[in-house]
Amino acid sequence: MPKLRFTTLIFLFVLLLAGACAQNELFDKKWQAGPEYKIEHIVKPGKETGKGELEVRLRIPYDEILFVKSNRSYKGRFEISLMIFEKGERRVNESWIEVLTLNEFRITNSRKKAVEIRRSYSLSPEQYRLEVQITDLRTQNRRKQVKEIDMLHLKSGIWMLGDLYLVEGRNPEGKTGEIPDVILVGFTASGVEGSHPVSYTLFSGEKPVKHGRFDIDLVKEKHEYIFPVRTTELSYNQYLLIMEVRIGEERYERRIPLRISWPGSSELIPNLKEAIEQMRYLAHTGYFPVRDYRKALSAEAEGQREFFNEAWNRLDPTPGTERNELMDEYYYRIQVANRRFSGQREGWRSDRGMIYVIYGEPDAVEEHYMEINTKPYIIWYYYSVNRSFIFIDYTGFGDYQLSEPMSEY
Repeated sequence: MPKLRFTTLIFLFVLLLAGACAQNELFDKKWQAGPEYKIEHIVKPGKETGKGELEVRLRIPYDEILFVKSNRSYKGRFEISLMIFEKGERRVNESWIEVLTLNEFRITNSRKKAVEIRRSYSLSPEQYRLEVQITDLRTQNRRKQVKEIDMLHLKSGIWMLGDLYLVEGRNPEGKTGEIPDVILVGFTASGVEGSHPVSYTLFSGEKPVKHGRFDIDLVKEKHEYIFPVRTTELSYNQYLLIMEVRIGEERYERRIPLRISWPGSSELIPNLKEAIEQMRYLAHTGYFPVRDYRKALSAEAEGQREFFNEAWNRLDPTPGTERNELMDEYYYRIQVANRRFSGQREGWRSDRGMIYVIYGEPDAVEEHYMEINTKPYIIWYYYSVNRSFIFIDYTGFGDYQLSEPMSEY
């Protein structure tokens, strides 16, 4: 690895590259807030007349579960509590314990493999609040998520049309580094029969980039329908698909975000062009030549893909495994910086965002807001690298800037 202009950037990766003791420390910190999990929901027409169905999907990566060795296997135990409220009244309240047994220690650290849980609930087409809490029974640490769910659209018109969703298990995967040729999108509907026209438009931002049209033969009973979206000439990006169906004088519309990527890429990267731009802090600290980085910024899609894959393959601390820990950590920090520090510009571009991406969470923070004849300022301390950074709010609008700018960035 070339010599760094700022050797302290190593702190960005120190927890991941350290020995077993440091790994245990990272593991302990991860569980302070409870296990991370992904929750999705799909609204569908129900089996009963006038009822809807809410399908809740939970996905918990194995490396978020604390496994303990038991004889020749490894076991993890966690509790799931799920509640659904309508106007403050509890309609669903259930809890259960999941026990997961794995035979290989290696799999317990997998980020891509996960326990997947589905629950379906019959509900009237109204507005609800979904609360899901997961508790690791060995650490008693827990994490809670809340989602607002609108099922009122099932009442609209004579056709009961549910949400669009990706058809899991039937979407073909492309080769490594290649986008799949087709993505399958599904929806469930009931109440109307006969042949009717369907159209869809794929948007990149506000720009339409692809259109499709076909006829669909509907049946009156609840039924799943699937249609293909060809990815020809589409690049690695985040898109929005809007489907429209006309039945007589009535128009029905549903939408779904589509992330088009190649297998193995991080889910934290929705857009390849932005992902390369966000590699700026790696380029200016010597992880790869700045001239290569600048060339990649203006390259065509194929050139950007080659630069991105080659750069992260070189930085992968565990080549040959399914996960690139450094890539995940880097783009996780980009994501956190955008959440915390976005204002007049994206959070990762701000001074606090830059320091957060390079150094991670500060060890200590001092905040000074009410001192006489002094503009508000914040101090971040990083004891492990013996550094501190002062951010000053010169404008009074919360746009904190480094007191000593780093011109290299």
